[in-house]
Amino acid sequence: MTYDFSQINMQYLIHARDLTRRDPQLAATLTGLADDFAYMLADLTPYELAQVTQIKLPLLIPRQETWWWSRLFAAVREGRAEEIATIMEHATLITVR
Repeated sequence: MTYDFSQINMQYLIHARDLTRRDPQLAATLTGLADDFAYMLADLTPYELAQVTQIKLPLLIPRQETWWWSRLFAAVREGRAEEIATIMEHATLITVR
């Protein structure tokens, strides 16, 4: 069985491109892209972004530690919104380092 992540890839890159246009440094940090690549992303046209739909494999790889994912899934299962907010604050700290 194959999975098609093409639409997720495109949506992610559209949001990342928009963020890069507003704040290139923040976008580079949050996406893990080198500054040069962030600026290239900011310049992509809608047509160029649409080409990403040809890529069916996921372009995104979860970057958090195992403990973080475990804590997140437990909070989601238990419906604890305040815990989810706290966990997401940790995500920013871990990603930005």
